[in-house]
Amino acid sequence: MEAKRSALQHPLAAALYIVMLLLLGKLLLPLDQQLGTVLYFALLLPFFFMLLRWPNTPVALFVGIFVMLGGKLIYAMTQNPVTGLDETRYYEQIGAFKGFTDFFPYAMDHIANQWNDLSAYPMFGLIYMPFYKWLELEDTFSIVMLNSLLLILVVNSMYRLNESHFHYEMAEEQRMRFHSYVIFGLLISPAFMLMSSVFAKDVACALLGLYGASLLLRRKYLLFLLVLLYSTGLRDYAIVYTFGFYFLYAKRVRTAFVVMVLAMGMLVLLIGPLGLMNSFLLVVFLFLSPNPINAGNWSPELVYRTLEALWMTGGLILSVLNFIRFKDTRPFYIIAFILLYTYACTLVLVGYVSISGRELEYGLGSVGDNMVRKKLPVLPLLYVVFAYSLVWGRKWFQPDDHHLKRKGELPYAGS
Repeated sequence: MEAKRSALQHPLAAALYIVMLLLLGKLLLPLDQQLGTVLYFALLLPFFFMLLRWPNTPVALFVGIFVMLGGKLIYAMTQNPVTGLDETRYYEQIGAFKGFTDFFPYAMDHIANQWNDLSAYPMFGLIYMPFYKWLELEDTFSIVMLNSLLLILVVNSMYRLNESHFHYEMAEEQRMRFHSYVIFGLLISPAFMLMSSVFAKDVACALLGLYGASLLLRRKYLLFLLVLLYSTGLRDYAIVYTFGFYFLYAKRVRTAFVVMVLAMGMLVLLIGPLGLMNSFLLVVFLFLSPNPINAGNWSPELVYRTLEALWMTGGLILSVLNFIRFKDTRPFYIIAFILLYTYACTLVLVGYVSISGRELEYGLGSVGDNMVRKKLPVLPLLYVVFAYSLVWGRKWFQPDDHHLKRKGELPYAGS
């Protein structure tokens, strides 16, 4: 075990703490649901700070987690967790089954008989139904408790992947800042904050994508296949972003490029050149959504996500400038673009199927679905791009070492 990791940071300790948290929830929530919810979030703090491995970045950790919890409080007062069709159907499953022992055979029967066309309703139910039934919960807001825990695990999984497998060019003193930017960005992300505050599967999809990539990097192939199969039951194209994270951290640029070319060929075959044009537009839209130019996106319910789109777009512009000026950044930006473009091709194809199914006209800029939600599985990658751009962007304001050496202001390496 690493010297920096205390006994409390062992995964077993974290698992035992989660069990204890659920036990306390089972005791407290039936007595007073509001008080029990508040205590649940309060008890997440020791789990966050002591039981998960983090870098020594106290400002990012403290400010990030408290902004996230503050956002939960705001959404609790203003947001109905059950609004859309999917959220409603997920919630209705709770009342349709008396206990998890009734739901589990139904879900297994669905998997056995419809394995080639799995529905997300029973598949996501395998995650939240034990939580609801074991704690004897009924209200819609309780899903926020579960999704908040999953969001913390998403951020920690992203940090662990970056710490162990991010081998792109970066000075050692930049790495701590890089980790800090990624952690802070994901914790305060308005998109993640919103989607973890509604009755939706999106945070779970992001976590499973990261976990699947981690398993593949560690060569745990059987467990990886099980996670990938389950992830595909939640989202048909989970394989795209799961392998995308794997290609990024394994530095499989050529393989990623071949996959991108195949995706482009499929778009041309099924849609034509218009599909390729829309996929290029969608790469930008992954950063620039909701569109700040649209005045309606500055309404109170969208303003935070629109601000996120603005700073992500700033990161995209900085990425292009870094790519032009700093040669060492190009390997990372190239594979990041390949992965994002491949994912954009996937979303364009999903949108095309949706539009064609409704017999609507498909044109330039057509996406056909809620792409603001669909980008959530790759939002961790967007924040990695953003953080990498920021740490390299600082070099624009620092003296050029080679220029100073020519002037004799710095010693040469061999002196």
